Amino acid sequence: LNRAKPMRLTGAFMTMCALVACGDVDPAAPPPPQLSYNGSEPFPAVVGEAIALTPAVSGPIDRYAVSPALPPGLMLNHSTGVISGRPTRVSGPTIFDVTASSRGGHRTFSLVLSVTEPPSNLSYPSPVKAVVGAALTPLSPRIAGTVEHFAVTPALPPGVVLDGTSGLITGTPSVARTLAPYTITASSLAGNTSFVFLLDVSAPSPRSSN
Repeated sequence: LNRAKPMRLTGAFMTMCALVACGDVDPAAPPPPQLSYNGSEPFPAVVGEAIALTPAVSGPIDRYAVSPALPPGLMLNHSTGVISGRPTRVSGPTIFDVTASSRGGHRTFSLVLSVTEPPSNLSYPSPVKAVVGAALTPLSPRIAGTVEHFAVTPALPPGVVLDGTSGLITGTPSVARTLAPYTITASSLAGNTSFVFLLDVSAPSPRSSN
């Protein structure tokens, strides 16, 4: 009599065994952690000012990691996930992927972080003498740091304007004004700085008659 040979566990069965781990899956393993910081909007760090960003996380975490490296002056605590320090250099909005790893898996959060420098040392050529009907030579500000907006108070004489984005003063005055101070302020989320601009607008000289 011919006896059937025992079947060997090969091929598809072994592949299936690898996929389901042949009973090695731990049903009690915790789910991957939930992780968040300050949302997806850019967090505005400021050069020289201390920050501390604490993660909101579910469950115990074994380790935190971040990629790419944080801006100079900032560091990630690999045990707590806290991002802290004093940034030393300006940088535009950048995505930093922070990953929290645990026995249940890992979760990555995309933190958007920018570093700005408060505006400082604002100045213009001053005082300036202008004449009604004569165009001003454009006046550019000198400024350090990051500026988002320029403003002036009180309003400049009619015909003279301040560009709120560039800070450039231009125009052709249409009304005579005695020498007066105008406070120009450059501002950003990081802070602001001001300069007192002096402007005199005189009436045009009368033409001599023949």
